Amino acid sequence: MLLQLDTFEPQIPILKLTLCFIAALAVTFSLFAFMQFLIKSPNRVVDAPKPIIDIALYQAREISEVKQKTKIQPPPKLTEPPKRVLEAPANASSNAPLTFAPNLNVSIGSMPSSAPSLMSQSGQASPIVRVPPKYPVGAARDGIEGWVELTFSIDKTGRVIDAQVIAAEPKRVFNTAALKALKRWKYKPSIDNGVAHIQTNQSVLLEFKLAQE
Repeated sequence: MLLQLDTFEPQIPILKLTLCFIAALAVTFSLFAFMQFLIKSPNRVVDAPKPIIDIALYQAREISEVKQKTKIQPPPKLTEPPKRVLEAPANASSNAPLTFAPNLNVSIGSMPSSAPSLMSQSGQASPIVRVPPKYPVGAARDGIEGWVELTFSIDKTGRVIDAQVIAAEPKRVFNTAALKALKRWKYKPSIDNGVAHIQTNQSVLLEFKLAQE
């Protein structure tokens, strides 16, 4: 009986080792199988959600911005006031003094007492349109007054031609203004038997005076 127990005891460690080896094989196989499963599984790519654009809100905002922009109208163009033209009556006498309205600051009339005694326009032609000369800015600023005597002719249509300064006081201060004004005057044409003629040897005196305050 004792002999049988001694022969059985050495078999127990061998059995335990066998069971442990089998268990280790099972665990190892399971790990390899799990790793193989992970390797063969397809990679899943999750698409990011596309942003949602609120088209209606964007269009509404765009329309509102357009409505807020108002068109700026250009400033109105400044129109120059019509130049004042003084018309003389058709039956005006050639010996009458030539004068303008007081507010024009320029008159046509008698010369100063120290000047020759020419009092009015000479010649038989009578102007039907008189344009007043502009007072030179420098002369007005310095308080200078004076006069200009001019000679001229009248063509067949009544326009002033060949205007020249024959005397002036002071010299060359009012010459340009007087010539520009006289060239814009209009005279009644001289007609004889239905034929228009040129009128020569005409002269006029333009006096420049500052308005008295």
